[in-house]
Amino acid sequence: MSTAPTQLPVIVAGGGIGGLAAALALVRQGFAVTVLEQAPEIGEIGAGIQIGPNGFHAFDALGVGDKARGRAVYTDFMVMHDAIDEYQVGKIPTDEKFRQRFGNPYAVIHRADVHLSLLEAAQETGQVQFHTSTRVVRIEQDDHSVTVWDQNGKAFKGCALIGADGVKSVVREQFVGDPARVTGHVVYRAVVEKKDFPEDLQWNAAAIWVGPNCHLVHYPLRGGEQYNVVVTFHSREQEEWGVKDGSKEEVQSYFQGISPKRAN
Repeated sequence: MSTAPTQLPVIVAGGGIGGLAAALALVRQGFAVTVLEQAPEIGEIGAGIQIGPNGFHAFDALGVGDKARGRAVYTDFMVMHDAIDEYQVGKIPTDEKFRQRFGNPYAVIHRADVHLSLLEAAQETGQVQFHTSTRVVRIEQDDHSVTVWDQNGKAFKGCALIGADGVKSVVREQFVGDPARVTGHVVYRAVVEKKDFPEDLQWNAAAIWVGPNCHLVHYPLRGGEQYNVVVTFHSREQEEWGVKDGSKEEVQSYFQGISPKRAN
């Protein structure tokens, strides 16, 4: 007996934040979902992320608002400084008045905690199947369905396919074929324990220090026990998209003329 197209699940390639958000949205519309993840486990890497009120509105729409709020850090303000002379360019309170105006808070959170909130909710629906160690290599479609093959030759059939498999998306490569755009920016990310973070910068705030072709961002994570640090600069080299090891010397070479207090 053949399976009717309407009984087939939607296939989502990629089990990251985007893939899980898509899966939850589909379940809320009545679809069953199959998530294909190439990693051995469904998990998230990375560091911190800032979530504005619209982000929490989206979490609420997906049914994970309370989970995300429970894992977030609520800052007192956002602040921008000139990285050369430390002049305060602007400061925006993110207090209760801010929350009332926009209907939701501004907060900072670890990417892993965003991902965990989405994963828990997806698992709780009972409508999302996960297949790990499953890398999409080929896709075929007809008028009624799509079939996805993994690296082991196993086929997955669905009524639709969503490509949420990252910058080097196999789905996008097959159907669009455009290369990843490279801006020339290099980003260093780190999560620093509170005891190792400068005491004079241990603010309950999302802070940015802006310099010529470079900037530095820091804010607290996980109840203030850690701090997220992001350093960005425009590379003088011809960059290709990717991840590689860097060095303190490389970073500091792009921060010449910056306040010594902030450059170190």
